[in-house]
Amino acid sequence: MTVDAITSTRNPRVRALAGLASAGTRREQGRHLVEGPHAVAEALTAGVVEELLVVADADLVLPPVPAEVRVTHLAPHVLERLADTTTPQGVLAVCRTPQATLEDVVGTGALVVLHAVADPGNAGTILRTADAAGAAGVVLTDGSVDPYGPKALRAAAGSTYHLPVVTGVDFPAVLAACRARGQRVLGLDGNATTSVFVLEIDDAPVALVLGNEAHGLPAEVAAELDGTVAVPLYGRAESLNVAAAAAIAIYAAARSRAARQTAPIPPAVAPGAGSGPGDG
Repeated sequence: MTVDAITSTRNPRVRALAGLASAGTRREQGRHLVEGPHAVAEALTAGVVEELLVVADADLVLPPVPAEVRVTHLAPHVLERLADTTTPQGVLAVCRTPQATLEDVVGTGALVVLHAVADPGNAGTILRTADAAGAAGVVLTDGSVDPYGPKALRAAAGSTYHLPVVTGVDFPAVLAACRARGQRVLGLDGNATTSVFVLEIDDAPVALVLGNEAHGLPAEVAAELDGTVAVPLYGRAESLNVAAAAAIAIYAAARSRAARQTAPIPPAVAPGAGSGPGDG
């Protein structure tokens, strides 16, 4: 384990690390910053941490740190320079960004697809919900927010490292991959006439597509899907936040899937007994 110390915000490494606040730099380097003991612990458990950045006297409870992980002690004002929160909790981690592909997730189970979702808090919350509901993965198409930005990571609360997350793909590629593997593709659309509460998921895994916060699913995208469903509004609210609507839809699909998986097993047919006319 290599231990360094940085006491000045003018240190070139501080400037380099501060650059990871940019989504473009994160994509280019394949790295991102994680902040806070809980998120850092999840990253350590996932094995993606390259370097720990800690205030020397911080009272932290973390999993064992592998020998190959570099540890750098920061002066408190240096940590404040790098942290995204107003009151940082004494630790950051430089992490390798996991690289998942459509082949890793399509056809392997329930899938959540974010199409042009722009708010990092919404994206992180949806990712956390997908993890809790047992989804096989999350896909963010081109034009969606970076799930490895600080606000999205905080909203995901560690779930970013619990399931495959695919980024930077266009929607036609997602649709083609689902079609090739027999995955049913449904959209969450406020204009749909089918309620998500009557959704029946067959044995094939479903991909649930969620659109932009302000504009929803584009008409041309909805037209390509196998169907659309809506969360019914019983009160006077005009609409639901996309993360709230996504949670309802994701769990509706999970409930339907679970109900089928736990259905009573029919009684065995006695040897030699038929099942009715035409039994052969």
